[in-house]
Parts: sequence; structure tokens; C-alpha cells
Amino acid sequence: MTGDEADEVLGIVRRIGPVIMSAAVKPTGEVGTALRRCVGMMVADKNMVHRASFGFAMVVCLDLARMCSATIVTMDRVRKAALAETPLGQPAVITVNMIVRLALASEARILADQTFRSRNEVDDIATAINLAFSATAEAAADSLDAETYMALTRLHGDVTRHLGDRGRQLPRVISYTMQAVLPSLRMAQRSYGDPKRHQELINENRVVHPAFMPRTGVMLAV
Repeated sequence: MTGDEADEVLGIVRRIGPVIMSAAVKPTGEVGTALRRCVGMMVADKNMVHRASFGFAMVVCLDLARMCSATIVTMDRVRKAALAETPLGQPAVITVNMIVRLALASEARILADQTFRSRNEVDDIATAINLAFSATAEAAADSLDAETYMALTRLHGDVTRHLGDRGRQLPRVISYTMQAVLPSLRMAQRSYGDPKRHQELINENRVVHPAFMPRTGVMLAV
């Protein structure tokens, strides 16, 4: 690796560090401290030009970010930040591909533990994650990296099956129309026969005051 190639790789690593930090929703306590320390060490370490060293450090940082309540949306910032890079040298291309693939694997781990409200939410996430996996697998195929391509294909299949199973267990979001403005408790009683579910109506419609539900909106199917 030439000096210019090493500088390009280290520049990418330095830029991706703050993005990993931004993926952590709650970087507090011992885990948050560990995340800041690991990201700081990674962006300052010149050994990150070595593929094995960088891969190990990146996995640790992403795992810590996930433990700091990273979501599928915030973790996807890391993948998109890597895709926004324009690497010139082969070492930089490899570095970007590693970031994209490791970030995508972290997103899959987040999805495994995520709680979903509705089938519609699952469908939306499945559409986005399928596009991400397809693009990443295609890039691996184009670079003739058969091992990585097969690994991505297997993980994609696992994620698709998981989301399909979860989606079948959840209600869909449907539209409703009421003849008058009602309090959320009364609407929940009328719609579900259970006033305790009034918070679902509030959440789905982003209501300012629960005493005044909109006449038209959305709700989880019964």
C-alpha cells in the first residue's frame, strides 16, 4: 500500500467515526463511555490501514453503538455515509465495502430484537432492507467475492423470513372515519371494545390532545 492509499483509507475511517457515534441513541453509562473510547482509538490508529485490524475495530464499535440503543434508521446512517464516499485506490474501495457490509449486518441484528407496531411498519422496513441487501450483494458479485456474496444472500434470507413471520402476527393499519370528534378513550372503546388501547390511537395519529381525536385518521385493524 502506498502512502497516498494509506492516507485515503485513514481519511475514510476518520469520517466514519462520528457517524457511528451519531447512530447511538443513548450513549450513556459504561457502554457509552466504551463506545466513545473505541471510536476515538479507531479514528486515531494508523493500523486501521490493515484490513483485519479495521474489521475488528469496526465490529466492536458497531456492537457498542447497537448496545447504546441504535435503531435501524440511525445505524443505516453508517452504511449510507460509506456509500457517499468516492474511493479511488483499491484499499479504500475495500474499506468502504467492509463498512457497508458490517453496518448492514448490524442492522439485521437490530431487526432481530425490534418490536413492531403493525404489519405496515414491517412491510416498509422489509422494502428498504431488501434494497440495501440487493445492492450490497450485487457489489460483492461484481467484485467476484463469492464468499461474501453467499454470506450476504444467507443473511438476507434470514432477515426476510424473520420479517415475514413477524408481519403475519401483526395487524394492518387501516383508515377510520368518525361522525364526531371523540376522546381517545371513547374511540378506543368504540373501535376495540377496550379503552386501554387509547394510546395506540394517539400514537398512530400523533394527536396533540387525547380529548380531541380527529374525525378521520388511521388505526390498527381489530
